[in-house]
Amino acid sequence: MTSIQNNKLVFSFLGNAALGITLEAFLVKVLEDGCFSYDYQRVVAERMADYEYVFSEQEQEVVRFISEVHPHHIEKIFNRKKLKREVFFEKLPANEELQKAIAAYCDRRIAGALGLLKGTKVYWREKASDHPALISYNVHSEPLKSTYYFTKVEDGIKYQLILKYHEEELPLFQTNTRVLCSAPGWIAHEKGIFNLSDETEGQKIIPFLKKEQIEIPDRLADNFISAFLIKATRKADVRFDGFDLLEEAKQQKALLHIAPDLEHKPVLHLMFQYDNFTVDENNTQEILAQVKRVGDAQIIVRLQRDLSWEADKVKLLHKRGLTQIKSSWFLPKNKGAELETTMHWLAENKKALNENGFELDTTWQNQTFAVSVPVVVTKEMRKDADWFDLHAVVRIEGLEIPFIRFKRNILNRDPRFKLPDGRIIFLPEAWFIKYADLFEFSEESNDRIRIHRQHQGLLNGHALLTGALNSRLKDEQKKIYTGETWQSYPAPARLNAQLRDYQKKGFDWLCSMSENRLGACLADDMGLGKTLQVIALLQHIKEQQLIAVDDEQTRGTQLDLFDEHNMPSLIVMAPSLIHNWERELGRFAPDLVVKKHSGYRRTSTLADLSGADIILTTYGVVRNDLDMLMAIDFHYVILDESQLIKNMRSMSFQSVKKLHASNRIVLTGTPVENSLSDLWSQLTFLQPGLLGSHTFFRQEFVIPIEQQKDEQKLQRLQKLIRPFILRRTKEEVAPELPAQTRKLNHSEMHVEQARIYEEQKSYYRNKILDNISREGIQKSQILILRGLTQLRKIAIHPVLFDANYTGESAKFNDALSKLKELMAENRKVLIFSQFVRHLDLFRKAFIQENMPYSWLSGEIPQHQRGGVISEFEETHGFRAFLIQLRTGGSGLNLTQADCVFLLDPWWNPAAEEQAIARSHRIGQNQQVFVWKFITKDTIEDKIMRLQDQKSRLASDIIGKSNPIARLSQEDLEELFS
Repeated sequence: MTSIQNNKLVFSFLGNAALGITLEAFLVKVLEDGCFSYDYQRVVAERMADYEYVFSEQEQEVVRFISEVHPHHIEKIFNRKKLKREVFFEKLPANEELQKAIAAYCDRRIAGALGLLKGTKVYWREKASDHPALISYNVHSEPLKSTYYFTKVEDGIKYQLILKYHEEELPLFQTNTRVLCSAPGWIAHEKGIFNLSDETEGQKIIPFLKKEQIEIPDRLADNFISAFLIKATRKADVRFDGFDLLEEAKQQKALLHIAPDLEHKPVLHLMFQYDNFTVDENNTQEILAQVKRVGDAQIIVRLQRDLSWEADKVKLLHKRGLTQIKSSWFLPKNKGAELETTMHWLAENKKALNENGFELDTTWQNQTFAVSVPVVVTKEMRKDADWFDLHAVVRIEGLEIPFIRFKRNILNRDPRFKLPDGRIIFLPEAWFIKYADLFEFSEESNDRIRIHRQHQGLLNGHALLTGALNSRLKDEQKKIYTGETWQSYPAPARLNAQLRDYQKKGFDWLCSMSENRLGACLADDMGLGKTLQVIALLQHIKEQQLIAVDDEQTRGTQLDLFDEHNMPSLIVMAPSLIHNWERELGRFAPDLVVKKHSGYRRTSTLADLSGADIILTTYGVVRNDLDMLMAIDFHYVILDESQLIKNMRSMSFQSVKKLHASNRIVLTGTPVENSLSDLWSQLTFLQPGLLGSHTFFRQEFVIPIEQQKDEQKLQRLQKLIRPFILRRTKEEVAPELPAQTRKLNHSEMHVEQARIYEEQKSYYRNKILDNISREGIQKSQILILRGLTQLRKIAIHPVLFDANYTGESAKFNDALSKLKELMAENRKVLIFSQFVRHLDLFRKAFIQENMPYSWLSGEIPQHQRGGVISEFEETHGFRAFLIQLRTGGSGLNLTQADCVFLLDPWWNPAAEEQAIARSHRIGQNQQVFVWKFITKDTIEDKIMRLQDQKSRLASDIIGKSNPIARLSQEDLEELFS
């Protein structure tokens, strides 16, 4: 009896009614004589570690492929309706779409398994009960060669498929050949298992198992040629008989066009054209095929690509400075996917590309671009009394365009220019530096560049003027206004204030600038009464208007609502200043009709603003209501704290400059906070064109003065701006100043801050009033104090109420902004708050920005306070002193600070007065400025208003008695309303 020696792994195919074919793996016991025994077991992928057999990595991979085509696995993946297994496979033949999906899924896995089994044997079973190694096949390593033979006959087309292995033909007709998988194609032939080459699908050989050749009737010939013949022509070895055949391209060229990349950005796309075929490197077909019908004749076009010629074109692009970022996609070296740089590259390389057989398509997003380098030529220069006229043109592709027409592009740094024929050209980058200064101070006159003689210095040595043209300028001298021609104007009769001498001079200067229709920047030091000087001007304008109205009425003329005598003035400011302007106008010029246009309840109707002499608004409202405000012709547009528009890109600057006004004024104590660039937007708002474009100003003044310390540039800038700026420092006018100046800063809550405040206000209002109704007001004082304290914390900064709050605080932002402004002026500031946590927010901001500060709270022992004070007093860099209010009322001797911040004024102003006295008492040689910061429409604001409205409550708050004990229910309802 023959004994069993060991196991052998075999792979066996089996026909399947539902799936067509399956592949399984078995371990078969091998007899001593090498024959297979009938002792075998099917291999399950999940249990490979349990078998008495060591699987190689390749065998494990094949078993995994097999497990994925097992009917159980197929049913698990594709049975999405959760049918019973037998029902699923029973209904499968009726579902053609699902069958195709399963076939494609199985094909990939069976082909993958056979690819790993090349050079080995596999087996075939006719039925499931057969031995797994019933019929053996060798899996050949090399593919079959497919050749199609197409013959044109009178009644149609005949075609035949010949398969060869090593030049030996494998007959198909009437053989027991089976298709194992279609795509990729594998077949089981009498001579072994083979994969098909040239992407021939397994299904394509099935017709040839029953016929030696296939006949296509003439009525189906066109469809057959388009659907099958041409496709085969592109991939396989094809032979033709009786067809008209074209196999050589008549025209061959490289195409370079602009196409979108995956992010829709422009790249250069290289394509190759062979007659009517257009391909790129992504197309791997070496044969290009199509059918053409000329009359009744069909011509088959079959062209071989010239891959060497294509490679030469790619090399040329690399040589000319392009980088290949992806197959067929190119960009100028070290450049991003920007249309402008791409067009500049095309312009510079156009001639070389054309000479080397490239055809350029410069269309992008339905717009055609011209790719040529434009040249500027000056033809003539003329001069009259005050102007220079330059006749300069740009020459491009046979066109001659007046250079002045490029002004807007150069000033806006807009490289796109539309040519008369509709094409777009990108201007050279150098133009924006070379010609920007020229256009900044020029006007257009009959297609010529017109420059006023006050700016003629720009022409000296300019690139546009060479030789004789430039020599004509050498004896001309630029005249710049440098004198002061102020005249004295009578102070307004109805102004409720006595102007100090320097204030009267400021008023005279504003009146003079108004008469000359010049913008004015009043840049006096803080606390010198800029507001009062402007109010005096506005009152003066009002009185002049009344005189004009009387004259008009005497003549019987009817006045319009907004005629020249009734034009209102607009004052734009930060929200925190609205209350201050309203109060100051009412105090000094009660005759002026003032209307506020701010807050979310503001009017949206123009008529509601009629009759106003003064309209108060904010920068944010101007941005939001620009269209409405642009409909009004203002007498004055006045910007308070104009440094807020110093950023030329800000919406605030872009908005205010669009307002219509006969006159413009800006008010600022710090016209230059960080850089000379701060001046540009403010003076451009006042006097458009005075400093040229921002680019010109930066290149011409900012960089030379700040980085290169160019004194000549500094003097030139001073001459340009001197007539438009009036600035007096506190030291210059010190004898005229009061000992102390106080300012009230109102901050408007941010949206999230306001939401939290309203939520807590409603909560405590209901709770307190309910408690009072049950227990009375005296027994509710603790609850009232708790509610007021919580609301107070939210008004200061919600983070004091909720440590997890991540939003903003209007008061904190306003105070920090003002603090930075003062510290930029080298001022020393005392900052008082009752809440240490409030002061700690500022401390964190100082630490983050690396700003030195001093700190004093109740936790610091008395004996250590002297060192803290000395640090602040004697160290130049320490300009901010954070002090807890109850600690700052005594024991301090501060001489250097001239500014005081009261961050959260409240019940006891006496404590605030003591804190202020720490600076004011000792600093008698300095003027002291005090800011109180109040959050508008909160408990803080309401206490301030109640102080004004209710003398008893005001007395309580100012005195030492407990104000809460004296509150009435009416007072509480007002506070929590």
